[in-house]
Amino acid sequence: MYAEVILIGIWIYLVRIVRKKKTKIFHDQMEPKLAEKRLKILKTFLLVAGISLVVGAVGTIGHNAIYGLTGVEEPVFFTIGVSGLIAFSIAIAGSLVIFLKERQKTT
Repeated sequence: MYAEVILIGIWIYLVRIVRKKKTKIFHDQMEPKLAEKRLKILKTFLLVAGISLVVGAVGTIGHNAIYGLTGVEEPVFFTIGVSGLIAFSIAIAGSLVIFLKERQKTT
């Protein structure tokens, strides 16, 4: 439970930084073309994380709703929900790697 809250907080933080600072989130000595390329990759990871979070939430709610209405376990929505949350975790990890790696100055 706490891990999901922490990951959602990280996702919100990264989205706010990317929307606010544009290409200035990386160190100053980086070439502008490379910074734009890395920013595009970071935005893609954050978009995938957002979509997979919504898919995971819808899958989990769908699974619980069907179980509540019928009393029968429904594996399709459960699998969709778990897969969405796993994809969210992987996308957040990838965006953190890009964000932290590109902020370091190479000497």
